[in-house]
Amino acid sequence: MRLRFLTLALFASLAACVKIPDSYAPPMQRKPMDVIEPSLLKFFIRMSDATASNNIVGDINESIECSSWRWTKRKPTMRFQLKHVNNQKFMADLSIADQTFKDTGPVTITFVVNDHELDRVTYIKPGHQPFEKAVPAEWLHAVGDNIVSMEIDKMWTAPADHVELGYILASAGFLE
Repeated sequence: MRLRFLTLALFASLAACVKIPDSYAPPMQRKPMDVIEPSLLKFFIRMSDATASNNIVGDINESIECSSWRWTKRKPTMRFQLKHVNNQKFMADLSIADQTFKDTGPVTITFVVNDHELDRVTYIKPGHQPFEKAVPAEWLHAVGDNIVSMEIDKMWTAPADHVELGYILASAGFLE
């Protein structure tokens, strides 16, 4: 009996001497450079916001003018995240500059939401031109990006440096 107990104790002690493997922290997780964290995208942006560039897809100048607005090019495009799709209106606070209007005359801007034409508006005078229109819920995505473009039909070319400009954009996005 004593021999059995000693044999059992010997096996138990040998089992306790197993070397535990070293543990390592998991490798650092990195996101691809061209992917914007969805939580950084907003449903509404002011061009003066420090994070506005997260929502801008293209054709909006990077430089902020007078601390509040940016020049657009032909087809300014932005992306927005929405928590829900019901009762949403798209709003844009834009202006047609007096100088550009003198050369281009009336301009038409086509507003497109997720490949659906929301409206086509012809502006027959320069100045502040707020836009607001309800967007059908079936056009919108509660999960994922909502892409909006606002294409102008005629560009203005600056005489001094030949830069092409569209209109002035102060803010854009969705409101309930």
